[in-house]
Amino acid sequence: MPVIHIETFKADDDKKESLAAEITKLFCDKMNLKPEQIHVVFDEYEPSNWATGGKLWSRM
Repeated sequence: MPVIHIETFKADDDKKESLAAEITKLFCDKMNLKPEQIHVVFDEYEPSNWATGGKLWSRM
């Protein structure tokens, strides 16, 4: 039962569903699993809660 965690900025449900479907298909194809065995978890963040190189994404 793979659990795939994705950390990202907030995104709309259509984009997340599309990504989850593609990731699920890839895991099924490569690992010989059934779609119902794959779990995709989105951890979403506001750009003001994420920094790269010491700068907040909300200020880039």
